[in-house]
Amino acid sequence: MGVVIAIFFCGCGKNAAGNQDTDTSSGLESSDDSDDSTDTSSGSDSFDSASDTVEPQDSDWNTDADMLTGNEEALVINWVTIESGSFIFGSPEDTPCRSPNSEVEVTVTLTRSFVMAETEVTQSQWQALDLRHTSWFSGENKPVSMVNFFEAAAWCNKLSRLEGLDPCYNLETCANELGTGCMNDEGTLFPACNQYSPTFRCAGDIHRYADNYSCPGYRLPTTAEWEYAAKAGITDLHTYGGDVLPEPISSCNDQPSLNDIAWYCYNSGDEVHQVAQKLPNPWGLYDMLGNTQEWVDWYFNGRAVNYPADDDNVSDPVNSTFREEIELRGSHVSDTGCLLRPTERIYRDAPSRESTISFRPVRTIFE
Repeated sequence: MGVVIAIFFCGCGKNAAGNQDTDTSSGLESSDDSDDSTDTSSGSDSFDSASDTVEPQDSDWNTDADMLTGNEEALVINWVTIESGSFIFGSPEDTPCRSPNSEVEVTVTLTRSFVMAETEVTQSQWQALDLRHTSWFSGENKPVSMVNFFEAAAWCNKLSRLEGLDPCYNLETCANELGTGCMNDEGTLFPACNQYSPTFRCAGDIHRYADNYSCPGYRLPTTAEWEYAAKAGITDLHTYGGDVLPEPISSCNDQPSLNDIAWYCYNSGDEVHQVAQKLPNPWGLYDMLGNTQEWVDWYFNGRAVNYPADDDNVSDPVNSTFREEIELRGSHVSDTGCLLRPTERIYRDAPSRESTISFRPVRTIFE
């Protein structure tokens, strides 16, 4: 089948006045409805030009994991435009279930707008790029899961290649088969495996650009981009559904502020659900809290986003010290409600695969 990709850009982030544009898109659409065109009606979404990008750090490279096969199928992704701006990263000290080290409040400025996928990557969107997966909770419109950080990077690279964009990640040091899930010696699948399992993995730092924001291709969001998008301009509440109630992390109680916006331990049945079944946040993003956790492109050190500089104001934060501990955001279907906050941060080792870990891509807008 020939390669057909329809990428829809919906102007449902902040507009220039700080108001919300209306999103009339409905998630994944059939290829019969696509016309191979790109809707860039939202003004600043015209980011085909990458004139102000910087050169990647590597030279010629290649890897089988993220190369096009010719078997890719029609792909429709709805994108939300997130305008550049400043926000308070972290949470107040009296926030329930707060981590005192990683949720320190810091003023962060993002100087470049970006687009973010409206939902987590679904199983049908993953498969459209001719990649294997073994998601524990099967369903074409459920988030793809059992994919580790390196596999998420490979999917982003393939999407970049489909659009003729420079990929953000160098996977030439990667080994083992992509998308095989977690399997024991007898061939039985199980819902989680860690860095000690023979999963698809890479050696060392895989970034091709010293500054993630400068890469013209698709990538995982930085921790600052993810939290900025998840908070969606809300400053006086724990979530866009309201405040969460204090409770022990080991408990599972009803959190009225979450039931309309997120799947968590009280309402999920411990099962991952289809995307976009709950209300979106004010900027049009679905499932930023609950359902599945999301990989972000950030080496987790348990510290505030300004570590080690300890500045009260930071712009376009990056962390360049390689660690295999990668941050996860958003919490998941089995988490207690007070953990479902845009500021909650945990990590897993990059090669880890779990039934409740997924991702959503972003791409910098170049003016």
